[in-house]
Amino acid sequence: MAILVDELREYPDVELPFGVWCHMATDGSFDELHEFAARLGLRRAWFQRDHYDLPAHGRAAAVALGAEEVATGELLLRMAGPRGDRARRRSLAPAGVLWLRGHGGPAVLRYPPGSLVVIGGPPGAGKSTLAARAVERVPVLDPDEKRAAGMSWDEALAAWRADLRRCLTAGAGAVAVTTALRHGHRLGLARAAAAADAPAHLLMLDADAETCRAARGAGGDDRISDGLFEHLLHEWEAFRRTLTTLPDPEPFASIAVIDRDAADRLRRISV
Repeated sequence: MAILVDELREYPDVELPFGVWCHMATDGSFDELHEFAARLGLRRAWFQRDHYDLPAHGRAAAVALGAEEVATGELLLRMAGPRGDRARRRSLAPAGVLWLRGHGGPAVLRYPPGSLVVIGGPPGAGKSTLAARAVERVPVLDPDEKRAAGMSWDEALAAWRADLRRCLTAGAGAVAVTTALRHGHRLGLARAAAAADAPAHLLMLDADAETCRAARGAGGDDRISDGLFEHLLHEWEAFRRTLTTLPDPEPFASIAVIDRDAADRLRRISV
């Protein structure tokens, strides 16, 4: 059991003696939370169904007594009570090989800090769109962006690999956008992460050939030939069949396959 406090935030226009406070909750029993609150001199009537509000001096006192300092997102995912239950239902930490289908998928995918998350799938599946919309706080490494800046394909890939090594070495985590359809390519990504002592996770967009062809036609994408495009679609179908019977995600820490409906529901990829 742990007592948890998140960061202080300002709440303007409130009729309270203080306008800056944090939340104190627990990942254990409320009885223990009440006992801890009593040690801080808090009244039981101040309990807000699943937490206590603490001003700056109260937070400092709680930390001095052993409360664990966490970000608000982590507090929500760990706290006891209905609010924590709702947060956990909305958020998923991928493990093993899993398939995310339909509108009942999670709103948030949580990966350990410092991870390499590879968003893969066939061309036209929506990898770049998902990364641009859902990834926060960590670099998104997408060779298509470098192509758009005028680089040749070889130059874009070289710059992409250099950025990947730099991010992994810094330990800050990164999201890499690439097809990840060839076994050697996936193995190289996993090994690059392992060399930096970073976990690697694979998130594959499950798009069918018709959807990918429609996206290619709508976007006028001529960066790869028609022959290579069709070859990549076949590679995805082969890898997808393999994933249906794959016993474990090695060399990745997890592999998640997400269909279009679940991807549309996904709001954030947290690393």
